[in-house]
Amino acid sequence: MMEKVNDKDRTIVYKLVEGEIMKAFKSWNSILNVMPMGEGSLVKWTIEFEKQNDDVPDPVKYGEFLTTWAKNVDTYLLNV
Repeated sequence: MMEKVNDKDRTIVYKLVEGEIMKAFKSWNSILNVMPMGEGSLVKWTIEFEKQNDDVPDPVKYGEFLTTWAKNVDTYLLNV
């Protein structure tokens, strides 16, 4: 769910509250920040999480997913 929007800082915070991923993590926030840069923008994703326990691996694959997703959006927007 979208938890917070800050138009001034161009930031959106998404908080996960349910789903498969919450079996491994106590909390999960994905933070999207868009910064104007030249004629385009730079997108920064930050993931804040708390693991259920120390046996849970770091969520590297989710970071890779967000990177791929952002690149796909960029490609789409350049072709519109």
